[in-house]
Amino acid sequence: MLNILSKSSQYAIQAVMFLAAQQENNPVFQRDISHALNIPIHYLGKVLQILVKHDIVISHKGVNGGFIINRNIEKITLNTIVKIIDGDQFLNGCMIGFPYCSDEHPCPVHKEWVHAKNEITKIFELKDINQFTDELQSKLDYIAHMNNQQEQTE
Repeated sequence: MLNILSKSSQYAIQAVMFLAAQQENNPVFQRDISHALNIPIHYLGKVLQILVKHDIVISHKGVNGGFIINRNIEKITLNTIVKIIDGDQFLNGCMIGFPYCSDEHPCPVHKEWVHAKNEITKIFELKDINQFTDELQSKLDYIAHMNNQQEQTE
């Protein structure tokens, strides 16, 4: 399986989608997000703090604390989140790892990779987190089911 995004970006997108899908504006504990998405809690904490720093997520401290999505942001695209986590250059580099790969000195798949990067960038710029909330619930249900199965076998 090819992963074009870092684990941090993947976890950030998942957490933002999860928080955006919450019907009420009640803060969600980090441990609940971690369990629902099967993300290591300490890793998730670091990602959430980056998202808080960039005002994508709001953190509430205390007994009734937790995290909520910043609903004041009209459109949170996948591209916005990935750039916050991985920077502007997340798709740069040679697909097969050759050093110094460029338009002037391309690798054997350079032309195809440039086309694919452009298509991926379009998708990431067009897809708003709120567009995924309906589809997310079935994925969360499946993750919960798999977590339950794993817990029963341990």
